[in-house]
Amino acid sequence: MNFLTSHTRKRATLAVLCALSVLIILFQLMRSTDDSFGDMLRWNDSSERLPPPPAKARDSDEKFMTYLPYSRFSNQRGTLLNAALLAKYLNRTLVVPPMFLGYANGWSPGPLLYSVVEHMTDPRLQDKCYDDEGELVQEEPPILEDGPTFGCENFTAYAMIPWSDVTNLELLSKPESQGGLNLKIIERPDLSLTTLKKQLDITDDNDMYLMEDSNRYQWHYYEDSGAELQPNPRYKNEVSLTTLRSYPQRLLHFYGIFGFDRLKLLSPAGDEYRTRIQHALLFDHPAIMESAGVILDQLLDGTDLSTDTIAPVDSSRAQHPEEKKKMQPRFVAAHVRAGDADFLKGLKKRVPIFVHELWGIMTGNETVPSDLVGATNNKDGADGSQQLAQEKLGDLPLPTAPKRIIDQLDDLDTQDRLAQCKKLDQMILYVATDAINPRTNPDLAPIFAAFPCTFVIGDFDVEWYDPLTHINSPLDPHKDLADHLVMFVDAAVCAWAERFVGTRTSTFSNYIIQYRHSIVDKLEAEENGYTFDFEG
Repeated sequence: MNFLTSHTRKRATLAVLCALSVLIILFQLMRSTDDSFGDMLRWNDSSERLPPPPAKARDSDEKFMTYLPYSRFSNQRGTLLNAALLAKYLNRTLVVPPMFLGYANGWSPGPLLYSVVEHMTDPRLQDKCYDDEGELVQEEPPILEDGPTFGCENFTAYAMIPWSDVTNLELLSKPESQGGLNLKIIERPDLSLTTLKKQLDITDDNDMYLMEDSNRYQWHYYEDSGAELQPNPRYKNEVSLTTLRSYPQRLLHFYGIFGFDRLKLLSPAGDEYRTRIQHALLFDHPAIMESAGVILDQLLDGTDLSTDTIAPVDSSRAQHPEEKKKMQPRFVAAHVRAGDADFLKGLKKRVPIFVHELWGIMTGNETVPSDLVGATNNKDGADGSQQLAQEKLGDLPLPTAPKRIIDQLDDLDTQDRLAQCKKLDQMILYVATDAINPRTNPDLAPIFAAFPCTFVIGDFDVEWYDPLTHINSPLDPHKDLADHLVMFVDAAVCAWAERFVGTRTSTFSNYIIQYRHSIVDKLEAEENGYTFDFEG
C-alpha cells in the first residue's frame, strides 16, 4: 500500500525548497525598486488601528474580495468558509483561489505569501516540468530569473483543482430561499496578481487594497452591536465589518483568514449561513463515494446496516432515552490524528482516552460522552470540564478484548476476519489515521487490543482505489490526484458510521463531524417530505 506513505520524501524536500524559495523571494524583494506590489495600497500592522480608507476609488457597481490559501485542505476549507461569510456581509463578489491537494505551503508573514503562492501556481511550470507526452521531466529544469523559484520536485508534491469541480460551491450562489447565500462567485485559475487584475478588469492599482499580516492571527473581524467590544484574546487587532465596508477599492484582498473564531457575527442568520457553507464545501465527487462504497459494503455485509438505514448519531443525541433503548452501535468510526508533530507528541496520552470512549460506546456505558478526544489550552466552560474528565479516563486501566475472541480472529485475512467478527457479534471499528503503518504502530496498539474487529483503509484490497484514478483537474492536467484523495474516502466511511469519535483540534475531525451533520440534515429533510439539496 505504498501510495499511502509515498509522500514522506516529497514532504521533506518540499520543506527545504520552501525555505530556499523564501530566501530567494526576500533577495528579490530587497533588490527590486519596482516590485509588483509597490504602487498598490497595502494594509499592514504598523498600527494597532487600521489606516483611514483613501477618499477616492474607481466608480463601479461591482466590488470584489479574495484571500490567500495555505496549509492543507481542512484549513483551506475553513478559510473559504470565512471568506464566503465576509463576502456575504460586505456585499462583495467572492473570488475563489484554487484548492491545493496535498501539502502545498505553510503560512508566511506578509508580503511573502503573495509571492510564494504566485510561484506555486505559475502556469509555466506545466511546460517546464512535463514533456510533450505529459511525463515528468527527468532532470530539474533551470530556474528562470523572472519565473518560478519552485522546482519540479516541489511542484509535483501538490495538485490544484477548482473548488467547483469537487464541492457544491455553486449552491452558495443560489437565493437564500433555495438554501444558498445569494453570493456572486468567480474562480481564479492561479494566484498571480497580474492575472487577477486582468480577470477583474482592474487597470488602476489604487483599486486594489492588499492586506499584509505579520501574525497568523493578525485581525479579528466582528459585527458591531454598538455595545462595548470584548476583544478576542487570540487576535492582535479588532476590525469591525462596518470599517471593512467603508473601503471603496474594487478589490479587497485579504491575507490569511483561517480560524474558526476569526469572524464574530451577531445576527441570527449568521449560524444558518455558516451551516449552509459547511454543507456546500463538503468534498462531493461521485468517485469518492464510489470508493468509500466499496469499503462500506465490506464492513456492513452480513449485517442489517446500510447507508440507507444508518442515521449517524452524535454523543449528545446518544444520551437521549429513546436512543438508549436501541441496540448498541455495531459500526463505529474514529479519526486518530497522528501525522504532524503537535498531534504526534500527545498521541500516547490520547489513545487511552480513545479506547475508553469507544469502550463506553460499545458497552452502552459512556461516562464522559464526547465526539472528540484530546486537550486544548482552553479549559473554560463545558468543553473544558469535558477535557478534564477525559484526562481522568486516560489514567484508568485499559480494557482489552476477551482472549477467546482474540484467539478466533488471529491470523485471519480481512474478509475472513470481517465474517468472523459478525459471527461473534462484535462491534466493527473503522479507524482513519495518518499514522504510519497503523497495525504495527505501538502507539495505536491499545486500540487493536481492545477492539480486535478494528479495520483501517490499508486492510482492504485496492479495488476501492480505482475510482480515484479517474478524477482529473483542468488546472493540473498531468498530475495523478488519486493519492491526494485517499483522505476523503476515509472521511466518507467515517461519516456513515453509527457513532464517531475524532481528535479535538483536528480540522479534519471537525470536517467529518460536519459531514455527518449534513447526512442527518438530509435524512430529516426527506423524512419531513422535502428534498435537501446536496447536489445543487
